[in-house]
Amino acid sequence: MRSRAGDRRVVAGRDGVVLAEPAAGDQGVLDQAGDGAFQVDVDSRPLPYLPPRGQLVVVDQASGELLGDVGWIPVLHGPSAACQAWNIGIDLLPAARGRGVGTLAQRLLVEHLFATTAVDRIEASTDVANVAEQRALERAGFQREGVLRGAQLRGGQRRDIVLYGVLRTDVSR
Repeated sequence: MRSRAGDRRVVAGRDGVVLAEPAAGDQGVLDQAGDGAFQVDVDSRPLPYLPPRGQLVVVDQASGELLGDVGWIPVLHGPSAACQAWNIGIDLLPAARGRGVGTLAQRLLVEHLFATTAVDRIEASTDVANVAEQRALERAGFQREGVLRGAQLRGGQRRDIVLYGVLRTDVSR
């Protein structure tokens, strides 16, 4: 499906916001225009397991303007596939914040992942100081589940994050 979102293949969309496969050059724009407000510190040590990652860009449907991106990685809460969940994240460009784009993009991503994969749980986490993202997650249907102490390293300091979750049964009601 093509749309006014440029040369990107649109995966999901509603209310003027679309999620699409990234086009050539999108990552460079995101890297240059982003402010890295909650970017984790770079760590060159290899992970024992490099999970597959997914990424879609967030685009204004009418103008084709790149607004940010969403991504997901698998997390395991046990040894079987039935214990797998997705952990999602979003990075909006500063000009796209405060307009409800993050809430809608994350809701669209949840719907897309539940429609195209077999997982029954999707998680998201954010810095305890990122109140705007906490509100966006709650508006997108996530429930606050707790605080993970010292879970991320940013600016050379261990930071607490708030964990949110949504179940397939939460959105199919």
